[in-house]
Parts: sequence; C-alpha cells; structure tokens
Amino acid sequence: MAKQRQSGIVGAAREVSQAQGNFIDYGGQFMTGYNKSLETKKKKEAENKETQARVNNLMGQFKNDIDVLKFKPEDQTLVKNTVTQWRNGYAEAANAASKIQDKSSAAYQEQVDIMNDYKNRMVNLKGNLDNLAAFKGEYKNNIDAGHYSNAGANSMPLAQGETMVTNPIGSINDSGDLVWGPGTGSVREGFSFQDYQMPFEKATGLATALGGIAGNIRKQTTPLDNLQKREIEEKVDSLISNPKALASLISDSDLPAFDFSNIDPDDPNAKEEVRNLLTSSIYKLQGSGVVKPKTPGTVDKSAGIRPEFEMSYNQMLDLEDKILNSPVGPGGRLDISVANANKVWSVGPKDKPSQIRIKIDPKTKKWVYFDASSNVRAEYNSIEDLTSAYPTLFFK
Repeated sequence: MAKQRQSGIVGAAREVSQAQGNFIDYGGQFMTGYNKSLETKKKKEAENKETQARVNNLMGQFKNDIDVLKFKPEDQTLVKNTVTQWRNGYAEAANAASKIQDKSSAAYQEQVDIMNDYKNRMVNLKGNLDNLAAFKGEYKNNIDAGHYSNAGANSMPLAQGETMVTNPIGSINDSGDLVWGPGTGSVREGFSFQDYQMPFEKATGLATALGGIAGNIRKQTTPLDNLQKREIEEKVDSLISNPKALASLISDSDLPAFDFSNIDPDDPNAKEEVRNLLTSSIYKLQGSGVVKPKTPGTVDKSAGIRPEFEMSYNQMLDLEDKILNSPVGPGGRLDISVANANKVWSVGPKDKPSQIRIKIDPKTKKWVYFDASSNVRAEYNSIEDLTSAYPTLFFK
C-alpha cells in the first residue's frame, strides 16, 4: 500500500529532501533542546529547594530567646544590634554549609564551627543578661542592708558593682560577655561581667564566735593556765585565717569590744597583730563577769562595769529576774504587771547612743539586741549571754 502523503510545507519539504537524500528535521531538534532546557530548569529548582531546606534547618538551630524589651532603651539598642550581627554571620555560614555536598569535608566542618561559635555566643549572652538582672537586685538589697564590708579590699568590687547598677552596658564581646570600659562610673579600669567578683560581707559570724570565746573567759573564776591560753590562741588563729573576714574585722568594727584602729588590713603582719590583740584582751577579761551587782549601792567595781552603765545594768538584772519568775497566762501574756517590762535601753556610742538598743521581750523572755548601723538583730537567753557576746557594752 502506498504511504499516505504528508501535507503542507513540511511534508512537501520532506518529500523534496528525501528525494534529494538530505532532509533536516529542525523542528524535532528544537523540541529536543527545549525539553532538555526544561529538565535542567526543574533540576536547578529542585536543588535550590533542597538548599533552602538545609539553610532553614540550620537557621532553626540559631536560638534567640532574649527578650530585648525588658532592658533599658540604651541597652536594648546594643543587645538588638549585637544579636542581629551574629544572626547575619550565622546565616552566612549556614548558606555556605548548605552548598557543600561532602559533609565530612574540612570546608563543611569549618562552616559548622562558625555556626557553633555564634550559637555559643547567644547562650553566653542570654546567661550573662539574666545574671546581670539578678545581680542588680541582690547588690542593691545588700547595700541598703549594710551587709558589705567597708574594708579597703572591697573598693574595686563595690565600685564595679555601682557601675553595673547605674550605667548601661558598654559593649558585648565575641564570647557574649558584658563589658564596661575604663572611666565608666567610678571605675578606672575596664572590666567584664564574667570577671567580676562580688564584694565580701561583714564578718558578723566571726565577731560572734570571738565574742563567745570572750564571754566564756569572763565567766571563768580561776586564772587561765598555759594550756588554756594555748587553746584560746589556736581557736583565735583559726577563726581569723580567712583574709576577707580578717579585713572586715579590722575595718568594720564588727567586734566593738576590741580596738583595731591602729592595724592596717594590708599589712603582712596584720593577722599576727590582730591575734595578739585579741588573745591579750581576752586574757584580761577572765573573771570580769562573775560578780553580778544587784543594786547601784552594792556595785562591785572590780567586776569592771563601766560607771555610766551601772544603773542601767542593775535595772536590767532586776527586770530580768522579775520577768523570768513571772507566770505566763493565755496568749503569752504576763499574769502580773511588771514595771518597765517594755523599757528600751540605748547603749551605743556616746555621740550616737540610740544606734545600739536592747530590751527584754516579756513574751519570749529573751533579750533582744539591735544595731541600727549594721542592721544586726540577735536574741539572748539572759543579759549575761548578751554582754558576753558584746562585752564592751557594759564592761571596760
């Protein structure tokens, strides 16, 4: 059967070319090239989608949970700009890593290391910002309560603390640490939050322990022998072994019974001088608290009571005796009326007597000691226990 004749120009051309033996199908070639171009386009689009997916996955690992709005305006700008800069650096490394097919190559690992560095910066920055906020509250509360020692060794921590509380963050370094430059606030040299050391507090615990030793010696009737003196020296030496506590003891009048005004805390021999002063003073207190005068007319001056407090001390002893021996009814109230039961004695320094106040609580039957300068409040079972802890209140 004869082949169906092709119509149109193409058919005519084909017939002519076939007849001549050299027909070229340009239309077919065009379609083949077009199809290959489409395949390349689709392949590139698929590759781009995969790349974008990898980039998005890597960017999802850049965690930013810093609430910029909770900071002061001057800190907001610094934190926001720093985080934006780090995020851009992370994105650049993530984009470069997504294009590397060999995940075991050094080039890929280099980009991973860069991304990890930015992530670590963010973790450190978040921690430092949170800790700074907590520090500001703690520092202010301790300053208000007078807990920090005024010793010279505290000068830098106190100045740096004031700078962080009253000034904006100076800069943020590449490790996520917060930095304040030289001359900011009251500091001469720059410092970072991570390097900051908190001020040490007043050595009230040390003072109480030393006061306890002195109180025991005051109540001892027999003279101290060499063994007892050696034991006291060892206890005192152990108690003052902490340099910060020693500096506080010297500078803050934590133990008003002893005068350290002529001792320099920075002197290498300061510890030895304090130990010698304490032990010699404690030895002199031996037996000074044994005799209890009952009335001003029968005060035994050998007990070492300061003359200006003879009357007050005897009143306290008399009131203590009445309250301790008074029956207590329902609700902790005294069944009988005791004169001066709520009396408060001011026994502070001559220029500020109300700085230190003591009274007996009729309900608990305990003596309450309060020092307004250091905000120290303590309770004691008897006036003797109180004066043992603070021997110079009434005794020479």
